[in-house]
Amino acid sequence: MPTEILLTNDDGIDAVGLRALADALSRDYDVTVVAPATNQSGVGGARSWWDTTVDYTETDRGYAVEGTPADCVAVADVALDLDPDVVVSGCNHGPNIGAHILGQSGTVGAAMEASFLGTPAIAVSLYDRGNLPVPPTLDNGDFAVAGSVVADLIDRAAVGSDGGLELPFGADVLNVNVPAADDEAAADPTYRLTEPARGFDVIEFRPGEEGPDEENVPEGWEFGERRGEMGMELRDRFWREFLRGNVPDDPGSDRRAAVEGEVSISPLSSSRSVAGERTGELVDPAPGAETGAD
Repeated sequence: MPTEILLTNDDGIDAVGLRALADALSRDYDVTVVAPATNQSGVGGARSWWDTTVDYTETDRGYAVEGTPADCVAVADVALDLDPDVVVSGCNHGPNIGAHILGQSGTVGAAMEASFLGTPAIAVSLYDRGNLPVPPTLDNGDFAVAGSVVADLIDRAAVGSDGGLELPFGADVLNVNVPAADDEAAADPTYRLTEPARGFDVIEFRPGEEGPDEENVPEGWEFGERRGEMGMELRDRFWREFLRGNVPDDPGSDRRAAVEGEVSISPLSSSRSVAGERTGELVDPAPGAETGAD
């Protein structure tokens, strides 16, 4: 059983979800918190580079990093010389579902950074079917399912031949979305292996325009309202379907699992390669293609 956990997030070191996971996981593991000093939601896997100094400060909540979630993983590795068995990123205040969202998520970005550096990682996010979008007034108890699910997944991990931790389902990273503790499905949650949902599109709104009429949209998500004085706003139809709870996805999608109140577990590969057994093959150029020959 692994004992060393690096815990980070993208909502910032003061986030309730981070503290809830720290409290839950510290009961059985040695947890070190290295998290952004401020909210870094939506930065994906961005890292600070050449002309930027990444500062960090030790606080009573852990190490606060003046940088991105991916920076936090790098700081833990290089500056703090930590060697965790697993990195846990979260718990995010809101779901991280859909293939396109994963590239934008700082929660998933930190987990991917850990995998690039050779450490398996679990990204975990909260959704609340009865309270979308997730309200800012969350407390520690709302994340109870997240803490128990992450601990369960860590306990399912095996020690590999090299002595390192191997996550279940052959994953480099597990992207996990869990229901809030007060969800009716949370008492005995169903775990479902999923793939990130696809089939999204973007709607364009220009200043002063009225959007299309929408029905059954949760309070606070009036898609027909006038927005903005200048520029252009792009809205994602994917989220409108999710917020209504009426999605066209097959049962294997992460979005469908969330709508059904299940724990969605998406095993991910950090390589993103699909070459499979053809890796290393030579590919003949198409007839007439430029080859550089005289």
